[in-house]
Amino acid sequence: MSTSTEKPRDVVGGVLVMAAGLGFLALGRDLEMGTSFRMGPGYFPTILSGLLVLLGAALTVAGARAPRTLDGGGRVPWRGLLLIIGAVAIFGATLRGLGLMPALAVVILATAWASRYATWKASLPLAIGLTLFCVLLFIKGLSLPLPLVGPWLKPAPVSETPKPA
Repeated sequence: MSTSTEKPRDVVGGVLVMAAGLGFLALGRDLEMGTSFRMGPGYFPTILSGLLVLLGAALTVAGARAPRTLDGGGRVPWRGLLLIIGAVAIFGATLRGLGLMPALAVVILATAWASRYATWKASLPLAIGLTLFCVLLFIKGLSLPLPLVGPWLKPAPVSETPKPA
């Protein structure tokens, strides 16, 4: 076994995930924690940040211990990278205007197509199922005040102009 890092991409990814978790921990340290029965605004972000740090550590260790492969890192998957980042940006920019259902459908389809193995046959049922699940969970289950369909997709009201007498 070689003394150098066997899978540098996995190690770098793990370090980046740990850095994100530590950054979120640092940003949320001023928020009140509360208890598990009466959670404060910092409770959930702190738990998630800790999980990110643990996940990053696990990725780093797994990458460092993995057997050497002949793959030197390969090409950067630009299509997938742009679709994933773009989907998050599009969701944030269109949620209020399009509404939850159309914005989710666009995001799910874009992220499904980030894979080179995605097909219409698999992506459409995935988008429909996940969109319905999210609508039921967030609007019906959690009662979040999100519009199903936003003002961009609703027809404009017809205003009647008074006729001159």
